[in-house]
Amino acid sequence: TKLQLKYRELKIISVIAASENISHASTVLGIAQANVSKYLADFESKVGLKVFDRTTRQLMLTPFGTALLPYINDMLDRNEQLNNFIADYKHEKRGRVTIYAPTGIITYLSKHVIDKIKDIGDITLSLKTCNLERNAFYEGVEFPDDCDVLISYAPPKDESLVASFITQYAVTAYASQRYLEKHPISRPDELEHHSCILIDSMMIDDANIWRFNVAGSKEVRDYRVKGNYVCDNTQSALELARNHLGIVFAPDKSVQSDLQDGTLVPCFQQPYEWWLDLVAIFRKREYQPWRVQYVLDEMLREIRHQLAQSQQLRPEQAAESED
Repeated sequence: TKLQLKYRELKIISVIAASENISHASTVLGIAQANVSKYLADFESKVGLKVFDRTTRQLMLTPFGTALLPYINDMLDRNEQLNNFIADYKHEKRGRVTIYAPTGIITYLSKHVIDKIKDIGDITLSLKTCNLERNAFYEGVEFPDDCDVLISYAPPKDESLVASFITQYAVTAYASQRYLEKHPISRPDELEHHSCILIDSMMIDDANIWRFNVAGSKEVRDYRVKGNYVCDNTQSALELARNHLGIVFAPDKSVQSDLQDGTLVPCFQQPYEWWLDLVAIFRKREYQPWRVQYVLDEMLREIRHQLAQSQQLRPEQAAESED
């Protein structure tokens, strides 16, 4: 006869395996400890094999348990997918939506955007930090397996993904007043003689390539810069620059408060800058669960609303973005 396996038994085994502890599993599942033990014992007697060794203080998987666990987790995942499919089809707000972005953007979303998505229902919103990999600016950014929306300064490596334009950032060079008094600079071609705080995603060999348009024109030039410090995110690089360790290449929006209180100042009098597109990357709509579309639309609407309000978007750009 076929075994009649219950979803709850499988869930209990999965949670015990993750925590190696019956009382933790009982707390997580909201089931009395005695009942957790009973479900486990029922499963083991039904199958005729032990799943856990109880000899140690912790519960360790037996060889059978170790081999069984991937099948149990796979079945639980499929059950979750089935539930999510039904919920999405009925436009119910359930399931997980995972958003990846660099440190600074995740901070901005947490501070100014997520709380404005009022009606989230039972959706779990997972915010994950992913700073750009080495060469991402030149080769495109990887889309993580569990990602639904990736907000990035670099285009996607996978061309089947959609990249929706959010805004443009002007990126330029900043340093502390104390650094600039000791090491004056007036043009980008002098950067090679300076301590520059390097960004990992712009690394080529042991240097960065920083781009600046020639003041007052569209022409862009590349400059090779070096330094003692490398960061994988702009936030850390800015902290080093605030501590007088060198010149940082950062978006103007990241340094607003520094410029106001004088912690950092622009290195150049003329507008030498590089314009970067900030984009939201996601799968095509037909491959996207409804809950992802819902969160994505709400989030982009709020970001664009805030950008338009702060006049950081030119009026014609704001109109374009709504398309």
